Amino acid sequence: MKSWLLDLIFLSDKRTEFLLLLKDGPKSVDEAREKMDVRRTSLLPQIKKLKEQELVVQEENKYSLSLQGKVIVEKIYPLLNTVRVFEKDTKFWMERKLDSIPYPFLSRIEEIGDYHLIEPDLGHAFELIPEFVEKMSNSNSVAMYFSFFHPQSPEFFLSLAEKDIDFSLIINKPVLERLEKDFRYETAKILERENTNVFIFNEKEIETPAVIAASDKVMFLGLFDRNSKFDRQYIMNSKPESLEWGKDLFSYYAGMSGKLESI
Repeated sequence: MKSWLLDLIFLSDKRTEFLLLLKDGPKSVDEAREKMDVRRTSLLPQIKKLKEQELVVQEENKYSLSLQGKVIVEKIYPLLNTVRVFEKDTKFWMERKLDSIPYPFLSRIEEIGDYHLIEPDLGHAFELIPEFVEKMSNSNSVAMYFSFFHPQSPEFFLSLAEKDIDFSLIINKPVLERLEKDFRYETAKILERENTNVFIFNEKEIETPAVIAASDKVMFLGLFDRNSKFDRQYIMNSKPESLEWGKDLFSYYAGMSGKLESI
């Protein structure tokens, strides 16, 4: 069955964007035109169609969503934002193991928002991504899950612990074994810090991301590719919704982990 209402909303980018813009409150034509970067003459006919179908109402020179319009926009807003996340870097998402993100969090993927994709450059081919290290090091609190071992990670973890920030770290059994074997000193120094909590994730049958890092300032997400390899590409965002998503995901895995007291 053909839906004229879906056509009205989705067959014009201007109508869709205008409806989403009104989600934040009434706007005049000039305010909307400036934010949407369109000409007044191209916007007015689209507003007229939305008014005719009573999705938008006008009071003096301001437009706002009708009650019906509010209900519809509340429903389409997460859908459109979800599509925008996956459309931004289609190749990246197609190549990732998305089942490593628990479905309740995958269904909230729109909260990641307008992220930046961080990729390693040739000058740092064998290092932790400098932007990742810098952003985490300049935070006041850090919650981090590392499910792979990197030779620089023990020194990085210790540097965070020694900054007196609130630092929570989850590692899995293989990472712990490597730390116990080759980095006992650094690991012991991390564990003795009062500002640091280290947890061990022991659920071998559960797929996990490569990296989850959420601080009070930024969120990073690293995912394994379909061959279970991590190519050190990170999604990064500093919006509050993204930080909350990252912290919630960390807490999900923390709830299945046991605290490490000593080695």
